[in-house]
Amino acid sequence: MPTACRILSRRATAVVSRTRHKSSMIAPASSPSAPPPGFPRLPLLGSLPWFSNLSLPDGSSVQSLDEQHESWAEGTRRHGPVWRVGIPGLGKGISGDLTLCADPREFVKVLQAEGKYPYGAIQLQWPFIVWATKHGRTVGKLFTRSEDWRHIRHGMQKSILPPAAAAGYAAIIGTTGREVVLNAPLWDDAGSFMSRASFDLFAGLALGRRIRASDPRPGASLPEDERFCVDTIEALDLLPDVIQDLPSIAMSSLGLESPMMKRYFRAVSGALDYAEAQVREMLARLDAAEPLSTAEEASYLASTVRTQRAAAAAGAADALTDDEIVASVSVALVASVDTTSSIATWVLAHLAREPEVQQRLREEVAAALQQHAGSLAAVIEEELPYLKAVVRETHRLTPALVISSVKEVDADIDLAGHRIPAGSLVALENHSLQAEAASDHPRPRRRGCPSEPELARDHPRAVDTLVVVAAA
Repeated sequence: MPTACRILSRRATAVVSRTRHKSSMIAPASSPSAPPPGFPRLPLLGSLPWFSNLSLPDGSSVQSLDEQHESWAEGTRRHGPVWRVGIPGLGKGISGDLTLCADPREFVKVLQAEGKYPYGAIQLQWPFIVWATKHGRTVGKLFTRSEDWRHIRHGMQKSILPPAAAAGYAAIIGTTGREVVLNAPLWDDAGSFMSRASFDLFAGLALGRRIRASDPRPGASLPEDERFCVDTIEALDLLPDVIQDLPSIAMSSLGLESPMMKRYFRAVSGALDYAEAQVREMLARLDAAEPLSTAEEASYLASTVRTQRAAAAAGAADALTDDEIVASVSVALVASVDTTSSIATWVLAHLAREPEVQQRLREEVAAALQQHAGSLAAVIEEELPYLKAVVRETHRLTPALVISSVKEVDADIDLAGHRIPAGSLVALENHSLQAEAASDHPRPRRRGCPSEPELARDHPRAVDTLVVVAAA
């Protein structure tokens, strides 16, 4: 679930230390056309009495809403590749019904049954949708299942996915990263440092400017930049709690705001107001033909403005308006922190538990630095294969999003012999496949990837998972 990244970052060290199951987690389905098995569900409480604390086969237990990598995989181990759970605020209806599918081949049926306007995990973030609707924010269009969502999403991607666009902002990330890492010794908490580093990295990518959030020394960052970081972190911390808070759910249905919702609304308003102001300021500079720095010229915002205004000048009906550009870039500034800091924190957690891997990685990076006079920008892809393997292995074992895709099916479908009625929410539970490292399933060799056992094993269907997620 997209709002879980901050919880996962806080739990990284604890979860990494848990012994992983070596037996297959994908059990066979039960009788054809039967409803999926799963945890009991009650109105308002969902499955929380049964799912909130799970016992594992090794005798240990997990707090399911905190240690989600293990809890979702345990549900698959118990109930098979398709199962149900009730999580109020996350799933549908009074019981919070959610169907999990751990077989990516079966999940293709879900993608084929979702219609022209796909349902995405952002639709689960109902507190943000309530806030955006109440305040009439354009950014709310990104959280709908409509032509508005499709229109803005397609426009956003044109300046971030093509290799030519990435070549521009990749250099900004490299330069900012070198500055950010020098601040690491100033922090006692790796998770907090990674969160602040993420602000610096994405502000550089999106706007081409430095906010120096990763420097904790007094006066290092501007007061308004610091306020933005504080508001964003508070909003992201509160969001998963508000989503599943029963008083907030009940009061929101009556048009009221719980104390927790009021705190969330205040924080998200502060974060988005700042982000939108930053984007509008650069738009004004572009309109006035003011000179931009090299980093600003290469930024995602400048690229998006050039692309969309060229499209508008050519008469394209689907060109983004300035308000839509402001909405897409500002929400990216806020939302990018979670996924970036989560995976970076997990990398550190895994390296802390694998000193041999850490040492080999340190030697590879040190050698590259010496060979290229301190610049890694030109050598990461070709000459740092072990670094790339470490990052990809971190994604495999502890992905930033445990549930990488959530969809609402528009028609009745059959998943692994189970009947899934139209209107159901179905999520791809990919962690079971990615966490299984059976020795008889070697990972296909990637170009330049080391073949050590700790880095070169994967479940044979993990590639299918990546293809399905990419298609979604």
